[in-house]
Amino acid sequence: MTRPLPPHRTIRAVLALTLVAAAGLLGLAGAEPATAAQKVTVSLSTMTPTVATSSSQELTMTGNVTIPSGSTHTDVIVQLAYAAVKHRSEMTDTPNDSNDQPLYSVQDQLGTLSSGSHAWSLKTSVGAMGLTPGTVYALDVQVYSGGDPIGVMRTYLPYEIASASAATTKLTVLAPVTATSSADGYEEASSGNASYPELTQDTLASEMGKNGSLYELLEAGSQLPKGTISWVLDPDLLDTAMQISGGYVVARGGTATDDVGPDSSNATAWLAEAKTVLGSTDGELWQLPSTDPDLGSLSNATTAQAEQFLSEAARESATGTTVKSVVGRDAQGLLAWPADGQVNSTTLKLADSIDPAAVVVDSNSIGLSVPNQEYTPTGRASANGKSDLAVGDTALDAIMSGDSADAGYVSNGSDSSLLAGQRLLAQTALISLEEPNLARSVMMTLPRNATTSAADMGVLKVLQSASWVSSAGLSSLLKESADSSASTGTPSRSSSFASTDLTGSQLSSAISLQSQLTLYQSILTKSDTTTAGLADAVLRTVSNSWRGNAAGWKTFESAVSSRLTSQTALVYLIPKSDLTLSGTSGSIPFTIVNHLSQDVRLGLTVETSPSGLNVTQIPARTFPAGGSTTVEVKVSTKVASSTYQVTAFLVTASGAHYGTAKSGGLQSLQVTVTSIGFVALLLFAGSAALLVFAVGLRIYRGRKGSRSEPETREGD
Repeated sequence: MTRPLPPHRTIRAVLALTLVAAAGLLGLAGAEPATAAQKVTVSLSTMTPTVATSSSQELTMTGNVTIPSGSTHTDVIVQLAYAAVKHRSEMTDTPNDSNDQPLYSVQDQLGTLSSGSHAWSLKTSVGAMGLTPGTVYALDVQVYSGGDPIGVMRTYLPYEIASASAATTKLTVLAPVTATSSADGYEEASSGNASYPELTQDTLASEMGKNGSLYELLEAGSQLPKGTISWVLDPDLLDTAMQISGGYVVARGGTATDDVGPDSSNATAWLAEAKTVLGSTDGELWQLPSTDPDLGSLSNATTAQAEQFLSEAARESATGTTVKSVVGRDAQGLLAWPADGQVNSTTLKLADSIDPAAVVVDSNSIGLSVPNQEYTPTGRASANGKSDLAVGDTALDAIMSGDSADAGYVSNGSDSSLLAGQRLLAQTALISLEEPNLARSVMMTLPRNATTSAADMGVLKVLQSASWVSSAGLSSLLKESADSSASTGTPSRSSSFASTDLTGSQLSSAISLQSQLTLYQSILTKSDTTTAGLADAVLRTVSNSWRGNAAGWKTFESAVSSRLTSQTALVYLIPKSDLTLSGTSGSIPFTIVNHLSQDVRLGLTVETSPSGLNVTQIPARTFPAGGSTTVEVKVSTKVASSTYQVTAFLVTASGAHYGTAKSGGLQSLQVTVTSIGFVALLLFAGSAALLVFAVGLRIYRGRKGSRSEPETREGD
């Protein structure tokens, strides 16, 4: 609707419009456009109260109006307007004059403003605004110049809901404790007896420092009322913290190692904080599969390949003791939590393979709804035959990720925590007002970004003033049944989210590393710390922490590949020269070297080309650590005077080829079989002996005959 103006402003507006029209009709040379058409930005800095509780309360709002460079605005007025919000869907609306109730008595007249930032302030009472208890209001701060609207921003104010008007909503908040662990599975020996784990980037220790995001996340969570947070921990993060607490080295460029340790203070301090906060019974503790594998990206691989990563990650979580030893208590169960709760049918099937206590999904991703969107259903659902879904509310999750509806105001200088807090209060109030006295449990999830989650902890403090919300742990939500009136659609992941998956090339590299690791582990007679470190490093290549960090992932993957390749190459065949066999049978010696610190079990498979050369294969046997062993491969043929190409492969007990030509896993040589057999060789040797004897006899007789002739007389 058209906003009525006070008499003095009406006259001024009419004059302004008349002058503009005259200028246009007369075509005045050099006439400039009206400055009122140029927009300004409006920001909100403070607001009290955050929840209206009585008509006598004074509402105070402050902020700034920013005039663009080179602009000037006259008769600038900041004015307050409001509109009742009836449904959660209206929370996505932008300010709309037609729905607003203007408060002409609540203004701040700023006069003429030039470019720059200018403070404004609005004050009124809840009673003077005519607000009604049990209602959520949108508050619009509007800016006019000469009667023309030039800027606006919106926030929300809920009015206290009487306990008889709505049932209390139980709210579960999941907070992930995850970060990028770039430990590549290698340990660098120092000049002494100690060795340090190698990282490919030096960020984790900083994040664990008292000014780092991981430390601040735990610290902020500890300031909230008891039971507000259900923590979800990646146990690999604790493992890495334990490793680097004694120092570490950083591999730059994938292979070169620069010693920067020991630097244990940050990791040590964070582990102490984790013990205090995560070990407290004030909040629930759950865990992810070790290294927090990216279910969304893995859904693009084959089922067998994806399940190999997931089963190993789940096994690490199930058998690991770090959580209990560090925080002092066991996690309550294992959760499958795809990034942002985005799932499709394949993702849900993969999640089911690790038998989690629950799968955390996004409500929009599974299409959770009730007829006509009459109310918000409880955050439990079934989809694709899965009944263990814990459903995060999309709109609530968006607030914690930095709601796009408020993003523009934040970029204009508004307090992001203030806007998020008011939006959270409004959303939860509207949930409680839906279908009054219908009790329900809903869930919201914080993002995996520790910096954002730490800031969100401050936002959650506003819930202390929300009588319509009570905190509940995840275990409480999991006891609830799915709403019988609610339905789900075909699970799907948003295209914008799927575009951030690991690429096909990245997945192929990770799968190749997993295959190489499995092959390496198959020849070992016992596991050791080196093997465990490499196994963890390979799992980290498909972690959620790499989403959006392609450069960091590439550096890490290259380092893991280099370390794993150098380790597997410590078992190899010594190169052989071509060989000639005198006869139709014989043996070929092959030497197997094992430079590992433990025995290995391998066999030797020999192939020949063309056919006709029979070879005896060497079955799998144990080769001792730290030495070399020669084995004899028996060969025979019925065809003399032939040449064969012989290739020997190191193989595992199951017959899989171990290593490559480059790493010494196979050796080729040319074997020539002569036409001289054993009997022919004896005849040749006998003939040669007779010939030597005959020649010797002839020489002997010749010399004897010359000595028996009569002497020649002198002069003859």
